[in-house]
Amino acid sequence: MHRKRILILGGGRYNVRSVAAARAAGFFTIVADRSADAPAFAAAELSLPIDLNDCDALLQAVSKHGGIDGVVSMAEVGVRSAAHISALLKLPSISEQAAANCTSKAAMRRLWRQIGEYSTEFAIASSVEEGRQAAKAMAFPLIVKPDRSFGGSRGVTRIEAVEELPDAFRAAQAGGLPNSEVVIERCIDGTEHSAEVLIWGGSTSLLCIGQKVKSLPPYRVDVSVQYPAPLTAFEESRIEDMCQRAVRALGMTQGAAHVEFAYTDGGPVLFEVGARCGGGHTPQIARHVSGVDEFVEACRMACGLAPSQFRALQRRGADYRFLIFPPGTVYAVNIPKKLANSPGVLDVGVTLCRGDTIRPLRSTSERAGFLVTTGDSLAEAVERANAGCREIFLRFADGTVRHAAELMEFQELAHS
Repeated sequence: MHRKRILILGGGRYNVRSVAAARAAGFFTIVADRSADAPAFAAAELSLPIDLNDCDALLQAVSKHGGIDGVVSMAEVGVRSAAHISALLKLPSISEQAAANCTSKAAMRRLWRQIGEYSTEFAIASSVEEGRQAAKAMAFPLIVKPDRSFGGSRGVTRIEAVEELPDAFRAAQAGGLPNSEVVIERCIDGTEHSAEVLIWGGSTSLLCIGQKVKSLPPYRVDVSVQYPAPLTAFEESRIEDMCQRAVRALGMTQGAAHVEFAYTDGGPVLFEVGARCGGGHTPQIARHVSGVDEFVEACRMACGLAPSQFRALQRRGADYRFLIFPPGTVYAVNIPKKLANSPGVLDVGVTLCRGDTIRPLRSTSERAGFLVTTGDSLAEAVERANAGCREIFLRFADGTVRHAAELMEFQELAHS
């Protein structure tokens, strides 16, 4: 039988396992990444060191190497390229308009007006003065963010008064893509979550929901994402309805979606949707929690094949813990080998080298690394993550030694 040839946009370290899973599922894997040393190249059968925004070069390369049957993106930067290449080659995909909708927070907000119960008040501004006038007409606190960015909470700030708007506006511009407008929206008072969703044949399937632990205001960075979120059956049914209506409003007809939202006293409220699997280790976490390989199913749909498993089969625990240390200059980091090989540890790593400076936590780029733990329950996964953090030590240039912060220590650390 012909092996479907899948072009995977994004070859970072976190994508290695997903590429390997697609290959094990029978796909001929072609990975593109602008870095010639992209780690996922080693897991693929064909590597293309090409910028994901250079669609012409990607098209020439895949044509030269025998063509493709589908395209998937592992990152926000590749969503529009995946849709564009698919359209040119007449491959199964969401439309280019849907891809544009799913990479613009302003477009999302405008389209979600039709599902008002799950949306919130917002304004779009192109200048500080426009932003100031919009903020004056809204109730504080507010969230200020770039319309388009590469994700990772870049340029996102919570403000409590109009006087804080200019700095927040400039931070949003700096964190966004060139010429990006700025979105100002009412801050939602609720517990933050993310959901992994599959879309096929007019239906959506909610695979799993994670509950987030966030850094303290004014910056809102994920410190931990915990599965399964402790929700009632009624709450989950409302979330499933919200996800279905949200992706339909954006024009998504197939594939995977990563949905960010808050659950409030009045129900769920949308933040944004990514037309792809969640970032980092999220596809592997979704597979453990739900029993469904989200990324492999996305590859199947991109090649015109129906999902082999559309609905969740189980509900197990996981903790996507991010390593947080106080500010300072790094001398050395120690992660015991026994921790990396421990049962229930999916992956662990740091993104720091000797001489690097740890800055106050303002975006995902200030996080020091990750520890992904699993278990039969959420409680088991969280305890494994806390225990693992106690074993990961960082020595600072001044001789100070600190272990990675456990959740119970994070608030104290954030104020240090």
